[in-house]
Amino acid sequence: MLTKKISVSAEAKEHDRSFHAAFLAVKQARHLHVKVRPHRAITPLKVTPYLLAQALLLPLILCEVLYWGKPVLLDFWRDVIVFWSGGLGLPFARATELNEAGLYASRLSSGGVSAPMPSRLTQGITALVTLAGMALSLTMRGATLPLKYPLRIVCVVQLVAVAYFWWLPASFPYSVARHSEELMTIGYVVMLATPVMLAMGYYILNQNLIIKLFHTALILGFFAILVPHQVLAQAFIMQHLSVLFMPVMYICFGAVFDALVFVALYSWVASTVPANATV
Repeated sequence: MLTKKISVSAEAKEHDRSFHAAFLAVKQARHLHVKVRPHRAITPLKVTPYLLAQALLLPLILCEVLYWGKPVLLDFWRDVIVFWSGGLGLPFARATELNEAGLYASRLSSGGVSAPMPSRLTQGITALVTLAGMALSLTMRGATLPLKYPLRIVCVVQLVAVAYFWWLPASFPYSVARHSEELMTIGYVVMLATPVMLAMGYYILNQNLIIKLFHTALILGFFAILVPHQVLAQAFIMQHLSVLFMPVMYICFGAVFDALVFVALYSWVASTVPANATV
């Protein structure tokens, strides 16, 4: 019996030695023949003088072009808005007014049409729907969890707007035209910041310069088309419902929305970069 136990123990030890020897052989072969490169997100970036020059010069050149082209861009946006406003029932027109610097500049005008103020019925229905949205956010679990906090933010902003228009409706200082002009200003600032943001995470990558300029032009072109239609969508809601929804659209679907659009477009551009872009 003792001899049998010693034999089994020796056999187990021999099995362990064989297993470790095979494992060591595989490890050594993998080390010699398989070269696994870390993901580029954690790979140390080698910025050559050429790439550094791109990251410094491209934003300067593109921002300069956008700066000098601002009047043309804004006039294009206003023309698009005025063109579509007739069919959408929006009272937009072009007007020349004095700006803060005392110079005459083109602006959107609502043609003397006052901002549509919310009725008590509209405020009540909006408050009930917003409270229902808050209650819905409490039940969000699993796949819907990422929507929980954005929904709460929108609901809180809208409830504050309802409270403001309930007690102080006469003191609301904004018109639909002024809101639209500020949305265009936000869109222009995002476009102006786009080359700077791309310089920090895209222009320093080892990719063809023509492709970088092409992708930059696509992003800027997307915003050039998006902004006037963003203005039209928000103006349509306010004109045919009321300015009760102006605060939530300005705060949640103005600069924040534009920033999220940029992040989505940047993610798309970055996904097209080849695997050796950080070499």
